[in-house]
Amino acid sequence: MRILSIQGLHAGVGASTFVANVARMLRELNQDIVVFDLNPNNMLRLHFNMDWQEGGGWAANMCEGKAWHEAAFLCEQGIHFLPFGQLDGQKYQNLMAEGLQENGLANYLGALVLPDEAWVLLNVPSELNTLSRQALQAAHIILRVLEPSVACLAQLMGSMQSAYFHGDAGLDNKALYVVNKLMLGSEIDQEMALIFKRQLAKKRLPVNIHFDEHVKEAFAHQTTLNAYAPESASAQEFRAVAVWLMGHFGRSGAE
Repeated sequence: MRILSIQGLHAGVGASTFVANVARMLRELNQDIVVFDLNPNNMLRLHFNMDWQEGGGWAANMCEGKAWHEAAFLCEQGIHFLPFGQLDGQKYQNLMAEGLQENGLANYLGALVLPDEAWVLLNVPSELNTLSRQALQAAHIILRVLEPSVACLAQLMGSMQSAYFHGDAGLDNKALYVVNKLMLGSEIDQEMALIFKRQLAKKRLPVNIHFDEHVKEAFAHQTTLNAYAPESASAQEFRAVAVWLMGHFGRSGAE
């Protein structure tokens, strides 16, 4: 399987929206897709038309002594999705401290019966904790989502030189970066994008995702761009990211 961990450099950069839209675009390209939400904010489910009040998920199941995989369901357009579920603070801390054994996530992924070329997209929280560390270790590619802001640049500079990965060159080597929410006509956004391009060089995806009202509207309708506005500029950009990722896996033989 092809394991892709997608992580926002910090909260609010649109990583969950990125995961949902790239997953749908890969499915549109006839790829087998499993999306695994590892973020305790549990927001990814809203892109897949789950009920606002639905609190079930793999993590919630674990805390209740149920099988984690029973939380999976097949959503529209043929994507298999495992929501995180709703947890209070204490249950979440217990999950991090006791519920996830070393390499537990890798074992869960290994138990999935999937074709060799199937994709597993992990929605990874920006917080570095037990679960996010395991997700980064399990991934063939780590895709970190940026936004064109000074705060994001400052955090990027602080995390470079493998500091974020605690000196693990293997993790740093498989990390790539993509710019999201780039506003056309914004001089500061264009300048930030150029700075990211210089700083990251070949570690930056050659596709930027521009800010588009259609993205917000699709989320409000609890769906993604290929269903809501397939001809929009952002839909074309997410489609280009999906095509690029397929080519990258093909070139690198990561699977």
